[in-house]
Parts: sequence; structure tokens; C-alpha cells
Amino acid sequence: MSSLDITELKIYPVKERVTETIAFCTATFNAALTVCGIRIREGKKGIYVAFPSQKSRERRYAIVYPANEEVKKEISNRILATYVINHLEDDNVAA
Repeated sequence: MSSLDITELKIYPVKERVTETIAFCTATFNAALTVCGIRIREGKKGIYVAFPSQKSRERRYAIVYPANEEVKKEISNRILATYVINHLEDDNVAA
């Protein structure tokens, strides 16, 4: 990402899973904006990133979301790569 860099990334694996969420993530962009509540989830097609949202009575609303598909892929790929490198191997060893 040329104008939007992830300058800090913290991933917190869920210890006892009761939903599709396998980890939470906090990402800081350009050392200026921190986004909390990013989730790494496991679905039928594999793991994916879910950006923060809020549920109302009728539907779920995005609170924070990438401006376009290219940026979404870049952010998601960085988060998933960091998760796989730092946490997935540990999970498999413990199993």
C-alpha cells in the first residue's frame, strides 16, 4: 500500500472458540489511525477477515471498511499472513 501502511498489527487468538471467530486484530495505519475489532474468522471456504460492524435490530452496519476491493485485499492478506506465520503453527502443535 503506497499511501496507507499498516505500521502496527496485534493479533489476539481466541482461546475457547464458540463462534467462527478464531482471533481478534488491532491494526494501526500510518502510525496515526488504530482500528480495533477486526476479526479473523473461519468459514466454509477457509479463513477470512471481517471488519468491525455493529448490529441493529434490522441489520448489521459496517463501522470501518476499506474504500475499495484492492485495499481490502491488501489489508486482509497482511492480517492473514501475520496470523498464519505467528499463530497457526502454534495452534497445530498444541492440537
